[in-house]
Formats: sequence, C-alpha cells, structure tokens
Amino acid sequence: MERLDGRFIGVYCYLLGCIDSLSRPRGSGPKPSIKQHTEPEQLEFAPSSTSSEVRPECLCVVLSIPDHGCEYTRLSLLSRLMMISASQMCNAVLCVLGRQWVGKLLSRPNGKTHRERTMRHEARKKLAYDWMKPLVAILYWSLLLSIGLFIAGLLYQLRNLSTSFDQGAPILETTWGLGILLAALIVGTIMATTIHGIRFDSSPFEGILSKFVVNILQRFKERWMWIKTWRVSVDWESDQDLFRTYMELIAEVNDPKLLDRVAPSFSYVAWVGYGDGSIELLERVYDRLMASDTSTRVRETVTAQMSRFAEYCREQSGWVGDELGKNDLPEFLFRRYSFPSDFPAWATIVSFQENNRDLRDIGALPAEECVAQLLCTYDQNRQLGDRFEIFDKAVIHCDPLVYRGHEDDVMRILSHVDRLSVARSFMRAPDLHLWSWGYFLPLLVRDYRSEILLHVNEFLQDPPSHVSHQNVSYILNALLSPDFPLPLDIDFSPIIASVSQYPRRDVWTRISSSLVLYLAECEVSQLPDPDIAFVFLRHCIDLQSFLDKNDNTRSRVQRILNTHFLPNITPLPLSRSPSTSPNSAQPAHLAPSSEDLNDSQPHGSFRRRRSSASVIQIG
Repeated sequence: MERLDGRFIGVYCYLLGCIDSLSRPRGSGPKPSIKQHTEPEQLEFAPSSTSSEVRPECLCVVLSIPDHGCEYTRLSLLSRLMMISASQMCNAVLCVLGRQWVGKLLSRPNGKTHRERTMRHEARKKLAYDWMKPLVAILYWSLLLSIGLFIAGLLYQLRNLSTSFDQGAPILETTWGLGILLAALIVGTIMATTIHGIRFDSSPFEGILSKFVVNILQRFKERWMWIKTWRVSVDWESDQDLFRTYMELIAEVNDPKLLDRVAPSFSYVAWVGYGDGSIELLERVYDRLMASDTSTRVRETVTAQMSRFAEYCREQSGWVGDELGKNDLPEFLFRRYSFPSDFPAWATIVSFQENNRDLRDIGALPAEECVAQLLCTYDQNRQLGDRFEIFDKAVIHCDPLVYRGHEDDVMRILSHVDRLSVARSFMRAPDLHLWSWGYFLPLLVRDYRSEILLHVNEFLQDPPSHVSHQNVSYILNALLSPDFPLPLDIDFSPIIASVSQYPRRDVWTRISSSLVLYLAECEVSQLPDPDIAFVFLRHCIDLQSFLDKNDNTRSRVQRILNTHFLPNITPLPLSRSPSTSPNSAQPAHLAPSSEDLNDSQPHGSFRRRRSSASVIQIG
C-alpha cells in the first residue's frame, strides 16, 4: 500500500514539476522528451534527437531528485500538495463533525420526565439552528471549491503535459477534451438549477447563489417591473390551494389513528367552496376515510356529512344550486347514499334540478316522513322534473320490509300520507319494474281495497295525459281477485276499457277473472257502452287460451257472449267480386293483421285492435 501511495505521489509531483518548469522562461534549447519506464521512481528525461542539452529543472522528482539545485522546486511542489491535502482533511473533519452534530440535534436528550426532555430538546434546537446554517453553507461551498480546484488543476496539468512533447499526444489531448466537456456539463447543470431557483419561489434547487441573485433583482423591482411578473411565486395564502393540499395529505395518510383526528374536518361544504370541481380528489379522500383499516367512528363521521351538507344546501340554496350544476357532485353522492337515513339528503340534492323545487321541503322532513312524501311525489297536476330514481328507491325500500315481515314499519310510513294519493302517484309515475312492488302494493291496498278501487275507477274516467297504464295494471292486480266480488251497482267500464286497451301479459289472468265474474253477474246491456265489454270479452277468448290453463273463465266468457251479444250480431254478406278465389277463406279486410298479438311493448304487454264496425253490429 505504501509503495502504491509513493508511486501516485511521485507521478503527481512530477506533473506539478513539469507545470512549474513550463511556466518559467525557456531557453533556446529544444523541448525535452520523456522516456517512460515501468516504475515511477525511475522516470527520467531522454534528450531529443536534435539536441543533447537537457534542462536540469525537468529532471527533478520528489522521491529521488538527482539535481540538488532543484530544492526550490521540490519545496514548492510539496507545499502545494500539503495545502490541497490540508483542505481535503478540513472538509472531511467538518463533514464528520457536522454529521455528529446533526445526530445530536435529532436525538432526544436525557431527562427524568417527558417535559424535561422536551424542554432540553427545544433549547438545543434553538442553539443549534444558529450554527447549523453557516456550518452547512461552509461545508457546501468548501466542497464545491475543492472539487473545482481539483478539476481545474487536473485539466491544466493534462493540457500542459500534452503540449510538452515534440510530437502530438492524442490520448492526453482526448482526455483533456473529454474533461473539458464533462466540466462544462457540470457547470451548465449548476447554472440551470440556479436559474430554476431564481425563477420559482419554491424551487428545490434554491441556494445561496439564487437567493443572492433574487435579492439583487428585487432591489431593482421598481425600475424593472417585469422581474416581479416573471418570477413564479407560491400562493400559500390561497384557500383553494390550502384545501387541495390538505385533502391530498389526507388521501396519502398511512396511519389510521391519524385519520381519527382529521375525519371531522372532511366536509362537502368546503369541497363545494374550495374544491374547484375535482371529483377525482374527493373520491380518493372518501375512499381513504372509508377504508377497511379505519375505525367505525371515522366512517360514521364521514357518513354524517351527507345530512350536514343537505342542511347547508337548504340554507344557502341560491349559491349551492349554481355550484352543483357545474360539477358531478350529485352523481358522486348518489353512489354513496345510506338508506333510509339519507333519503332527506338525496331529496334535497335532487331539488336543485329543474322542476323539482318541491322536493326541498320534503328533504327537511325526518326519514320516515320523507319516504312517505316521496311515494306521493307524482300526485301533482304540473310538469315535474326527473325524480324517478328517488321515487323508485322509496318503493324498493318499502317492498323488502314487507317481504321480511316488517309490515309495521311500512304501515308507520304510510300513516303520514293519504293512501289514495299514493295510488294516484303510482298511476302517474313512469313505468315501474315488476319486482319493485310485488309485496308493497298488496299491503298498500289492504283494508282500503274498496275505497282505492272506486278511486281508481273514477280516476280512469278522465285520466290525465301522463298516466302509466302499466302501473295501473299493477294496482288493479293488487285490487282485483276472484275472492273479492265487485259491487254490481257500480259501473266499472273505465277499468274494463283500460284493461282492454292496455293488456298486460303478467297480470292479465288475475284481472280478467275478476272482471269476467263482474260481467257475468251484472246486466251487460245496462252498461253505458256495451262495446267496451264486448272488446274485453273478445280479448278473453283470444288470449285466455294460452295465458290460463283453466277453461272456466273461457267458458264463462263464451256464455256471456252467447247471451248478450250473439243474438245481436248480423253477419255481412259475402263479396261477389269476380276476382275472389274459391279457395279464399275470408275477405282480405277480415284477415287478421300482425297487430292482433303485438308483443313488442315494454314488460311483455300486448294489444289487440277492436274489430271493425263493418264486421259486427251490436244492437
């Protein structure tokens, strides 16, 4: 190891000696040339082929200098080497001491109590901060200076050494050029980072040089106003940036215990005011707070924000309404409602849509009353907005309760409204799914079957324009049954006409059986319009064969037709057109059309047109 260190120092000092000799005034003799040996201690100068004169200064080597007249050069080289070594040692010592001091600063001092340790630690920080900053600055600049001097000296030596030969030294010159390129890249990187620190107030490359340049530029800001506009500063007082930064920090929290402390600060109101419409950030924060590793208290706190936000929306309806129309917050909340507690909050949010203002008052009610009023929401004689989803959700909420045996809960909900209003709302609402009412509607009409049936019959006498005949059929299916005989003194022609005009495959058997019993008992000829009964009975003949396996209803219908309608039917004479073929079974205008059994209506409904008046005549 000592031998290798000796070789390195020998070569290094030899190069410095060459630099020193080349820097002195040269004589008229030619440049010396070098003959290379295997060992650095044996390096010697070989005279040029053109001259035998050798300068004695160039023969000096620190480890073995044959010429005692080069004592000055040797001392100069040794002094330079010692200065460089001393500076490197000082930097190393300062780095070690600085590392030790920083470790002391970060560690907790000894003490008997937590209070004593905390006070000692704070006192140590106050004392250390005044010294740490200049220490780090000195280390930083001394290291940069040492590195710069070393690189500059190395490049200078390479350049002088490459020009000390009679002939060119391409390897040394290439090495020197590569060193210049690398040094230029380093200087360019330092300049770029310094400019970045000057340009941006929060730049990570901010240092003493960039601060110095900024201070100089700011002294001339009154003269050069473009400096202020050119420099990008951090707006740390912006409420929007503060809220966004806070939400991002919450989304990145890994400690569930920390979420217990920050969960109360989560607010939809603050997001509307300062969130700048970033649904993606809101979803990240919500998913983090509702993650499986969070406590129940955190999740309940976040869930409770729905009702608080709805209350704020009712109080500040003007401003909130404009903000909700600019973002997707209603859709975000829709996927995260908790029912039935969030029915009022949902009604409040939906109330800000067009023609839904009445839902805002419903949203202020308790959950049960809100659900009850939502069931009646379509019972209005005006243009209504889009509210079917919340209406359908209210029906779906009640239906499983009945299925699970919680009829008392549903009855308590219905006690807040008039059941006739609920029935009207059902008939005027958009088409419902069959599975959403299967248990609820029978409970709705129970104990009120006669009143609701008469009201539906009256409602269908002059129905409004927006009536769902599919929902009417569903209500009639819950009202009518063979076990419930219809009163014979009431004209149910409106119901019969509605069933005939808009038959439903899934409820036809039950409804038709009850109405056929009614027609069998009453005097059909006394009805205001017997044609309605005839069309209904013909539907029963045509459709009952494949919808009902029991032929009792079909035979009963046939008897009614034979008794009340067949004697009054007058057949039309056959056409005597010469173009009629003997094989024709009936005239072309009597052939059944494709509309007789049309199954293309929603939910499997089908229609059948009444026969033409030219075919039958009913007296």
